[in-house]
Formats: sequence, structure tokens, C-alpha cells
Amino acid sequence: MPVTKQSLMKKLFILSVFALTILSSCSSKVDLAIDNPTDNSVEIVVDTLRVLVPPKDVVWVEMGPGEHQLTLENDSIIKYNFTESVYMINPSLSEYLVADEYYGPPAFQNSYASTLPSKEVTFLGVPMEGNYDVLKNVINKVTWDYGPRETLPEMVEVDADESYTTLVKVYDSYEFIDMMQSAYDSYSEEE
Repeated sequence: MPVTKQSLMKKLFILSVFALTILSSCSSKVDLAIDNPTDNSVEIVVDTLRVLVPPKDVVWVEMGPGEHQLTLENDSIIKYNFTESVYMINPSLSEYLVADEYYGPPAFQNSYASTLPSKEVTFLGVPMEGNYDVLKNVINKVTWDYGPRETLPEMVEVDADESYTTLVKVYDSYEFIDMMQSAYDSYSEEE
């Protein structure tokens, strides 16, 4: 059966409509992880949706990509064009520490550490030097593996072609203080 230009155009049109239907049915979405590390509930308005976030909890909100408006409890309004798939929203304007966690044999830890940028940051008023970042913004693109109050695994599987791996973790102030206290307690027990 010979293919005519008209039948080819008809097939291309049907294929295009089918592809557009598939793409539109898989519409992209944006997830907001609205975090509250404080001891009190925090309220935020996303467009017209009023969200109450309990203490030391996270509430997830799903929305479409594009420009949206956040209204904080102090009535400040933030308009932002959300283009990524996941953001952490920090309505309490708390500080978070971002750190890499090394998983691998001790023999490779020094060589890994030597490749890291060392910079000075201030977290909770304490200057720290290392491969750290501090988050203070209301809107933060999620670029980490484990968020606040998510427990890092004790062990991870490392690919056969690699010597070690790292996971990026975000710590809220309470987690950081607990971690420092645990390290101090462990050190004190060894003495």
C-alpha cells in the first residue's frame, strides 16, 4: 500500500496529538516541604491555601510549577517562580546546617576530605570551618539526600566501581545540638 503525502501528514498529526496527550497527562508538579523545627506551630499561606505546620514537623503541599505567592506570619509576601520539583520552605526563618556524610573505609576518608572545599560559616552564632553550608532563606531548592529530622542510614551500599560514597544531610538546630551532645558524651566516656 503506497503512502501518500496526505496519509503521512494524517499519521504525523495523530502521533503529535498522542504525544501531547501523554505529555500533558504527566504534568509536572512542584512539591513544597514546609518545615517547622521550632517548638510552636507556624502558619503560612501558599497562594490561598492556609497551612498550619505543627512543631518539629513538616507538611507537604503539591502545586503546579510557575509563580506562586507565600505569605508568612509576619505578613511579608514572597512571590517566586517555582521551576524545580522539590523545595523546602522555611517559614520560621530558622537556620539549617548542610553537611556531607562520608560512607566508606577509613583508608579513603582523608583523601576524600582533602578534595573538599574548606570555608568558614556561622551556624547558630558559632563559627565553623569545613565543607558546610547554612540555609536561612524562606525558599530553598532541595539538593540534599536527607532533610531535617530524617535519620541517616548506619550503612549504605557503595557501587563496585567506587571506593566510597557521600550523602548530603540538612540538620536543624535541635538535631545539631543533639549530635554535638552525643559526640561530647562519647568522647567523655572514652576518657
